[in-house]
Amino acid sequence: MDNSTDLATATNKAADNASGSASLTLPTSERVADEITSKEHELPRQTQAESDWLGFDQIPLTAVDPRYYTQVLCETIIATLVLFSALSVFIILVAEFPILVALPVLLVLGLAFSVITWVRYAHAKSIAFAVCDHELLMQKGIVWFKRISLPYTRLQHISLSQGPLERKFGLHTLKCFSAGSGSAEIELPGLESRTAEKLRQHLLAKAGIASQSGNANINPDSSLNPEPGINSSFDTSSETSLKTPTDTSPDTHSERQESKPASLTTESER
Repeated sequence: MDNSTDLATATNKAADNASGSASLTLPTSERVADEITSKEHELPRQTQAESDWLGFDQIPLTAVDPRYYTQVLCETIIATLVLFSALSVFIILVAEFPILVALPVLLVLGLAFSVITWVRYAHAKSIAFAVCDHELLMQKGIVWFKRISLPYTRLQHISLSQGPLERKFGLHTLKCFSAGSGSAEIELPGLESRTAEKLRQHLLAKAGIASQSGNANINPDSSLNPEPGINSSFDTSSETSLKTPTDTSPDTHSERQESKPASLTTESER
């Protein structure tokens, strides 16, 4: 009887301790969650005046190497001459157009190829870029200007390419790939070899710094994580509450088994 009452009191105490620890951990988790939300709301924010905003034409842009204009002019002239010669042979020898018809057609083709050459040259002169603190800008266009902005947080891969004419002029094309896109978002041609490599290293360093700062903002201090503390306190209390009856039960069974042979021996001796 004494052993059974002691066992019952021990289990009751363990259950009270478990319920008390569980009730203590719940306010602790709520308190830690409130601290996390308060820290998220206390992130540094800066208010920028409207007068400090930079307009479309206020960001200083850097033009590409002037040798790129000559490269575009040369490749366009070579391509147009090849096409013009092939069409001239087809019109005069294969189609056998009359001279009075072939000459106006060839004149129109020559004017069209001249316009294409001028458009490509003007487009090459419109290309410019800017390396800002948080993004890379590229501008191009003749009539309709297009400005592409690539933040460093999205920059994933940078490559340098060089064609035959670019190798002749000592130029490279910088290609920037963003996360989740298969094609390059920015293709910046007309960069001198040394400048292209320095720009690639600079952009990679900026992308690494941006990714590290982003991970630091996403993952707060590990000491504020309530899960390990809550689980450990709850597990220890539950273990004690579960182990107390199992640990005491073998002892009581062994005592009963020992008491039974003792009574049998006394009866045999009698």
